[in-house]
Amino acid sequence: MAFQGSALAFYHRILARTVRWQIEGQANITKAKASGRPLLWLFWHEQLSVFVTYAVRFVGGERFTIVTLGGDPRGDILSRFASTLGATPYGVDMQGNPMEAGRKVLRIIEALKGGKDSFMAPDGPDGPAFAPKAGASFLARKAEAAIIPVGGFTNLGYAMHRWDHYLIPLPLARLHLIFGEPIFVNKRDKEEVVTEQIVGALTAVYQQARR
Repeated sequence: MAFQGSALAFYHRILARTVRWQIEGQANITKAKASGRPLLWLFWHEQLSVFVTYAVRFVGGERFTIVTLGGDPRGDILSRFASTLGATPYGVDMQGNPMEAGRKVLRIIEALKGGKDSFMAPDGPDGPAFAPKAGASFLARKAEAAIIPVGGFTNLGYAMHRWDHYLIPLPLARLHLIFGEPIFVNKRDKEEVVTEQIVGALTAVYQQARR
């Protein structure tokens, strides 16, 4: 597991230095930062690798505190992947140990309020695609975050044959990134309202990136 996670990190460092970039919506990142709120970057699970490549190149892994899947080998791989890139991962296992999971989620919220960023694929880890779980809305409301919707695509990549068609860019690819208008979330916002905003924003940037 450790080797796989480290190998993924090495590959994304190569990608970050070799791909070509086509980026739209930088002003929306500036707007989100200017709000002084914690930043929560959201994207559909298919685009995780595309976003991580961007984050390695332009943000820095040390900026991020993230949720990974606790009690699962996939989560172990992703935790090593994240920590190798400098991020702080928390493996959250809501089914195996809800009390410990709750404490870890609280630490992530505290880290966000303390100035860290986080990112998440609301439809992960097992889908269905484009159907968000409650986690993204919950984190955003508790931290009163500025959500940055992310859309990413490349024609030079490998789409895995699985539920999300997970897209792995290849070296020298051109990555098209679009950042949508930030969504400013407050504690008292209703979960269903925030979720609807997330779906609308992520669907819009996803479609724009693929054009």
